[in-house]
Amino acid sequence: MEFYNPSEKIRQMRKKFRVNQAALEGVNMTRAFISMMESGKRNVSKASSKHLAERFNEIAKRISVNLDLDEEYFSRQPEEDARYYIENELKNENSHKKLEELIEVGKKYNLDDLLATVYKLDGEKYFSEKEYAKAFECFSFALGKYKELKDDASQVYIYNILGNCKASINAQEDSIFYYKQAIFYAKQTDNERYFYRATVNQAISHFYTKEYEKCINIIDERILSNREKVEYNILTDARIIRANSLNFVDKRDEAIKEYLSLIEENKDKNDVLLAYSYNNIGEYYYASGNYQESLKYISEAQKLKNRVSKESLANTLNTKAKVFFKQGLYDESIMIFELAVSMAEQYQKYDMLFENNRDLVNAYESRQDYGKIEETINRFLEMLDNNGVEQGKSYALYKLIEVAVKQNDSNKAITLLNRLQTLLVK
Repeated sequence: MEFYNPSEKIRQMRKKFRVNQAALEGVNMTRAFISMMESGKRNVSKASSKHLAERFNEIAKRISVNLDLDEEYFSRQPEEDARYYIENELKNENSHKKLEELIEVGKKYNLDDLLATVYKLDGEKYFSEKEYAKAFECFSFALGKYKELKDDASQVYIYNILGNCKASINAQEDSIFYYKQAIFYAKQTDNERYFYRATVNQAISHFYTKEYEKCINIIDERILSNREKVEYNILTDARIIRANSLNFVDKRDEAIKEYLSLIEENKDKNDVLLAYSYNNIGEYYYASGNYQESLKYISEAQKLKNRVSKESLANTLNTKAKVFFKQGLYDESIMIFELAVSMAEQYQKYDMLFENNRDLVNAYESRQDYGKIEETINRFLEMLDNNGVEQGKSYALYKLIEVAVKQNDSNKAITLLNRLQTLLVK
């Protein structure tokens, strides 16, 4: 995309419509003055630009061409035209290809503030498409521009969503780093909303790294102690993840009390929250060995999630499959585990994908079905490789090594050990 200085624009327009300078004359606009503007000897003022735009629009209209030049077109310098172009294009819904074109324009004319915006929009588009690696790259470029601009306020959002990108591919330790940065900049810029949002996100990542006490402490100290300042949905997320953590630190009675409280508070108001609460109560009863009660709540969660939260359905199906397995319903449990794996793949929920593949392998191990184990793990590895996800690879390779050893295939075991070693020393 090329943009031109004012004198070049006048010259190009005259040539395009085959008119001489005299045809552009008007009140206070002599041919000599037009000549000086066209040669670059005089600047084009906004008043002069308005006159020229009107004249060229009229000339174009005579031959049924809708030129539609704005009043300031001839007074703008190339970098101003580039800014005008990008800002107008951003009013539309743009493809990645279009956004990449705008990035190139922004780079050429050093429009760093717009570059940051376009990188951010491209990242958000990739994130909504679950292309988390590409989204992370775009947001990283946006962060770099915001740092150059010393725009601390905008860095809060970027650091938080960088954390979301990492959390979405189950790289929880990396996500914690970015959430901490978001919290730091939120403090610096008095952004309470993102301070609390990033805090809960950090706690969730600690939950997934099995740091349950740390998760609980963060929620208690930063969220629940300030509950009157925290938005309802953020506070609710905090209460859910805290209750989930209580389940793992032998405080199940306290956890179930919180789940029941959340259900009571949100009946007929928040089906997504109800689904999560029913799911977690089902998990509680599963862990307690009360399988009938577990299935009762899991079925409620499944009905709701089918309507309002299909992307998290793999988690509920996982619990249902585990209950069936405990009840000796092997074929039914395998079928549901496989459905859960398929749902996790569809929605690219890598934590759920790992969990369901692991439990599916456990079920196959109970029957010493090594062929199915190998088939399941290879598919899991392929999914991780195709999406640039590292979490779960070491587990997968370890399981393949186990199968190779049990099948007395030492060559395959050695090859897999070498792959595992390469992965572990990265």
